[in-house]
Amino acid sequence: MDQNEDKQWRMVWYDWLIFLLPSLFFISLGLESALGSPLRPDGTQYQDFRAIAHWFDPVFFQYNLVMSLLVVMVVPSLALSYTLIMTDRKERRLQHEVPAERRGEIRRRMGRRASFGEYRGSVWLTTTVVMLGVSILLLFKPVSSPGGMGVDFSLGANMLTMGPFAELYGKNPDSYYSHLIRNQIAFQFGFLGAYVYFIGSVVRAYFTLDLTSLTFVDGAIRMIVASILALVLSFAFDLALPEELISAPAASDTRGGDSIKSSSTIEPKSDTPASTARAGEDAQGNSKRHPNEIESTIPAGLSMLPVVAFFFGFYPKRASLAIERVALKVMKNIMSEGSYRALPLSMLAGMSYSHELRLEREGFDNIENLSSADAVDLAVRTYFSYGQLKQWIDQAWLAAHLREDYPDFVRRTGIGSSDELQRFLSTCDGAKVDGVEQLVAGLSADPTASASWKLRLTALKILLNIGPAPGKDCRNLAETGHEPG
Repeated sequence: MDQNEDKQWRMVWYDWLIFLLPSLFFISLGLESALGSPLRPDGTQYQDFRAIAHWFDPVFFQYNLVMSLLVVMVVPSLALSYTLIMTDRKERRLQHEVPAERRGEIRRRMGRRASFGEYRGSVWLTTTVVMLGVSILLLFKPVSSPGGMGVDFSLGANMLTMGPFAELYGKNPDSYYSHLIRNQIAFQFGFLGAYVYFIGSVVRAYFTLDLTSLTFVDGAIRMIVASILALVLSFAFDLALPEELISAPAASDTRGGDSIKSSSTIEPKSDTPASTARAGEDAQGNSKRHPNEIESTIPAGLSMLPVVAFFFGFYPKRASLAIERVALKVMKNIMSEGSYRALPLSMLAGMSYSHELRLEREGFDNIENLSSADAVDLAVRTYFSYGQLKQWIDQAWLAAHLREDYPDFVRRTGIGSSDELQRFLSTCDGAKVDGVEQLVAGLSADPTASASWKLRLTALKILLNIGPAPGKDCRNLAETGHEPG
């Protein structure tokens, strides 16, 4: 039995339910749409999920089912493929990068990550969230009156979707339904934006050998949070666009049986040809509209709601980061001068925004945390190479000790990591040159600042446990930041 077959046998029987249950759900709806009847034997409509199969045209509905199944199956399929194929490639790459004395540790750590069981809980969670979201997006059909086929929101909606506008129920059905539609649009497109971002991140993690259970958990949380935040955002559109979205034709009041006329229907206010045309009248003043037709107006700015909600779901981290930065600026004057602030990862060379997000997912959200990380452990858990992580950790160690002076130190000396500083000082000791004095001379000409730099660099030399390394000259090293020759 080869290694891939062994991995397949590590999947217990209930792991396959994650593929089977969603498939059975969508297939049963497809069969109900193709072969079932929209009515019960007693002539009444179904009151369960079987009713969904008869809300749409059968061909259109079955097409939506195929799309829904593909959207849901992407999650467990990528997890299974990664454990069977890509984990072996990652282990072989790390075996070439990591020092020989730690290669046994690589094999042991990767063995635990090469099983589908490592992803079981996170994949179940993400698949469930995706299945619920895509069902709302593609399968649920909202209607405003009991006579239609779909989700009958004329019976009422929950407080999450309506908020303070729930009081419109029974008082102004047109306005009530208008707010409900806006909130649903924001919720659905917020989920869609988060899902598109999630798929992109999963595919990227797959091909960069970085697909972990945290990737799926992060995606599930992103879809939940983005959908809710987009829903909250829709209330701001109600404030900015108070005009009502009216559905045509007019809904009937089930309590009285009379047609409810929209409060936002625009009546012609002049006898000009343009207003007459808008009112649907001919030159003799006779109405050309159908008796049940009413005029409806949709605010032009409302078309931006799906776009804003989508990008809010696609970039929730950046949106929250912008809000956080604004809040920090407002609170800056409140914070004391002597308060301690963590250093951002962006101070390190080669650290991009996506790299920061990936390290934050592993719990390293600032330089102080990263300075104590284990490069081998992070190389197993992420897609970064061992050499890159070792460089970042060494840079973080030096930055954590120099703090806000670190960028200026790197710019003036060309030394960016603890390893480079250690080599510099060791080489200077071997050449019987005071490396600290060389650095201080290149950093500052002010006596007070020089004394401070000398004290800090001497402390760093002691912490690095510098020993003599004979045979190299470093007289010009402080000026160039590179070893001669």
